[in-house]
Amino acid sequence: MTKKRVLIVYRSFFPSLSHLGPATAIRNLMHNMSKDYDFHLVTLNYDFTSGVPMFETPLHRERIGAATVEYIPTGIAGLRILFDRVREDFHVVDIQCAFDPLVAIPTLILSRLGLLGDKRVFHTPHGIFMDVIMSASATKKRLFCRLADLIGLYRGVVHLAGSPAEEHDIRRNHLRPQNVLVVSQFVEDNALWLTRREKQPGRLRMAMVGRVTMQKNVTFALDVVRRLIVASSLDIFGEVDDGAYAQQCVEMVRAGTGQCDVTFKGNLPKDELFAQLAEYDVLLHPTLGENFGHSIVEALTLGLPVLVSDRSPWTDVAASNAGWALSLSEPNSFVEKLQAIHAMGPEAWSGLSEGALRYSRATFDVQATSERYRQAYG
Repeated sequence: MTKKRVLIVYRSFFPSLSHLGPATAIRNLMHNMSKDYDFHLVTLNYDFTSGVPMFETPLHRERIGAATVEYIPTGIAGLRILFDRVREDFHVVDIQCAFDPLVAIPTLILSRLGLLGDKRVFHTPHGIFMDVIMSASATKKRLFCRLADLIGLYRGVVHLAGSPAEEHDIRRNHLRPQNVLVVSQFVEDNALWLTRREKQPGRLRMAMVGRVTMQKNVTFALDVVRRLIVASSLDIFGEVDDGAYAQQCVEMVRAGTGQCDVTFKGNLPKDELFAQLAEYDVLLHPTLGENFGHSIVEALTLGLPVLVSDRSPWTDVAASNAGWALSLSEPNSFVEKLQAIHAMGPEAWSGLSEGALRYSRATFDVQATSERYRQAYG
């Protein structure tokens, strides 16, 4: 039987190390659903980290796994290619992150003008309607939402939310009723990196994963670890750019973080990152908001307990003894939990690790997510 063809439109993809959350979600989607659909991703031949093209030729196409990935140039030349692709015989067009003016908005406009024919058209927001994202360039984003309401930009478009919380964010930021389906996201299989190990009392190795941005609330994390009265370490995996917030974090570390040794590790390839994360005692992630939170999910699948804020979808981890989700209004609670982990012996910590694995296996069901996508895409 001929598989239906799905066109995904998103501005950035591997080998670029920017926009890793959406890129990871797209990669996982194409990998897990390739038996059902023939995927074609149109993305930009541009590395938003370095500011230069990733490939020598302006137009680059290759097979990655079972999907075709087409890297197009920025500007008019790329828009012409995009215009040609969306008119091809795809059954589904899935547009990612509507605020993007480079490829997402042009594709939405083509859809609104009726130039996508009878294709099923979806929009995957990847958390763009969360408060923490909407607060950056807030006036511009709210004007965009009002304009989208005014011209019916999402007419005929179904939003694919990663969680019920994201569904709520989509609806409350628009005046027009929106068509929304909750599909969740796929999680990578980390069985290869699972190891049985023991944690000894008197040790606290913390990890953070994600770009050093305000959304990840790194300054809060640094303030928390600076209050610890036990010897400890915090390794931060992710891009440290030259923006004001990232440099503020660098200066906080230079000024001293008490008994905690803080190191910026930068970006690592996924395999290497997972191998290293398996050796830590806890993932510290006091985020200001996540629609899914790949780093939290991936830690849980590795059996790594998590200490997170209550602003991600995974606020129930404590009920499964997989970690804690605490209010950011009580930073001392974060300090107390970290010092409790420092004091834990092998048995107590292993209980947390097993709880993280149980939680991940019960919560991130590949079959259920696959079925939701099949029902959406048709």
